[in-house]
Amino acid sequence: MEISSRQSQDFILGNYLLQTFQVIESLRELYPELRFEQIGDQIINVEIPEGAAGSLDLLNNETNILSIPTIYGLNAREALIDANILPFHDYPFGELRGRGIIIGFVDTGIDYTHVVFKNEDNTSRILRIWDQTIAGNPPAGYSYGTEYTKEQLDEALRAENPFEVVPTRDEVGHGTFLAGLAAGDDKTQADTYIGGAPDAGIVMVKMRPAKAYLRQYYTISETTIAYQENDFIAGVSYLLQIALELQSPLVICVGVGNNNGAHDGTSIAERYLNSLTTVQDLVMVVAGGNEANSGHHFSGVITTGTQQAIEINVAEGESGFIVSLWAVRGDKLAVSMRSPIGQVIAKVPVIPNETTIYSFNLEQTTVSVTYNYPNAQTGSQNIIMRFESPTPGLWSITVYGEDVVEGNYNLWLPRNGFILEGTRFLRSDSLVTVCIPSTGEYMITLGAYDYIDQSIYVGSGRGFSADNQVKPEIIAPGVNIEGPQPGGGYTTYVGTSTAAAITASAIALLMQWATLEGNLIEMNTRIARGILIRGAARRIGVQYPNPAEGYGRLDLRNAIARI
Repeated sequence: MEISSRQSQDFILGNYLLQTFQVIESLRELYPELRFEQIGDQIINVEIPEGAAGSLDLLNNETNILSIPTIYGLNAREALIDANILPFHDYPFGELRGRGIIIGFVDTGIDYTHVVFKNEDNTSRILRIWDQTIAGNPPAGYSYGTEYTKEQLDEALRAENPFEVVPTRDEVGHGTFLAGLAAGDDKTQADTYIGGAPDAGIVMVKMRPAKAYLRQYYTISETTIAYQENDFIAGVSYLLQIALELQSPLVICVGVGNNNGAHDGTSIAERYLNSLTTVQDLVMVVAGGNEANSGHHFSGVITTGTQQAIEINVAEGESGFIVSLWAVRGDKLAVSMRSPIGQVIAKVPVIPNETTIYSFNLEQTTVSVTYNYPNAQTGSQNIIMRFESPTPGLWSITVYGEDVVEGNYNLWLPRNGFILEGTRFLRSDSLVTVCIPSTGEYMITLGAYDYIDQSIYVGSGRGFSADNQVKPEIIAPGVNIEGPQPGGGYTTYVGTSTAAAITASAIALLMQWATLEGNLIEMNTRIARGILIRGAARRIGVQYPNPAEGYGRLDLRNAIARI
């Protein structure tokens, strides 16, 4: 969301995202108290040191495209055979195992000591790790974290205690699991585990946890797994940098997401990723999220002069949450609300980019309402309703059609893990529940299904996007999939992240065949997207595309056969 001058005073210490064509050196000259770091094309991370609130206000007055980073969470909770990947490992006309391809992750880190990431001689199959949480030796062009090279990882593996040499760990397990699922291989033959692209190189970015000021704003607890948008964008940029350095084709697997945006591809991260979809030798795969059955989306249609009531059940013990309403194009809406014990906030006047704060005299709840009108990302209206210490029970939000041309609008609650399970819309809509950043137009967005009984995973994010783009494009196995866990051994996960990792491995094989073996040298995300869509397995009697399956199920063999 964008910040207004009234909000900036409350959140002066932290990071902001600045979208600008201005040269970073000139910004440093104009605002010497602020710290600027380029993390993508026209995207600059701005850090506000203590005592620099005045400079922040000056910068904010010069641009209305200064944004608080959104927060991302994780999208995961004989698949390779079902997706027709495993047959290519021993293909009679030339095996495809991902040789010469890099699969990159921006995630929770990786247990580099796990057997599936080692070669037969106990050297590492991991090419780089950027651990954003460990201060010391950041990668070139970045100001935080520590980069570990393959040579350092090899040295660590030779040591009696590897973590004394290279201390990076994966305390969560999500990144280790996805990397193993996509590219793991126990080359020591201690067991038979193998990932989809067992000869691919691995690059991992371990994101640092979200900072306290953002957790406070988004009402997310200190123990909740959450990451910042600016760190995610920097991680993607780093993966590109390594692929260029090593001159290797790159597949990026994105297993994080959120509900903080219009779900139409206009968020900062989505526009950045979308700008990379034409880059040769780069393909990006994004998990669609697990929000379909969470009750976190509501959609409605309204006309000028009418009103609609929307009910939200707030669970006992809920600390707070944000409800985000997105109108379309020229529509102008207003809101009011009623608490479970009947206290009322009357219709809040629509004052562009102003925040109004309300306290309930009989309750502990504080509610702020911000009309982002027009929103800098979409050009349409966005209404942010932020609840602190909400009274449990049934809340009602009334939406008013002030000046309506089209009338469609959407509301989203935060994603799973960021609010309690019982906090949800009473009349929720399971459609348009694909998460950000998977709603970017040319992203390859993955849903998930159970390869045992072929049923759609109940939580798999449904499409289409808010601007009616087909999302997800395809679905892949994502239920009870086995993969490595930190500390050794294996576990199972459920979710669209697993489907994205399996698809990333399939694309690594496709890129080996296409680019390294010279069969289709002009490969990028848009081309790979078309190939997977064309080759997707489609069930008889089912209309495609549809919001649950997109164009069908991942089938690598058919995709290559139909090129």
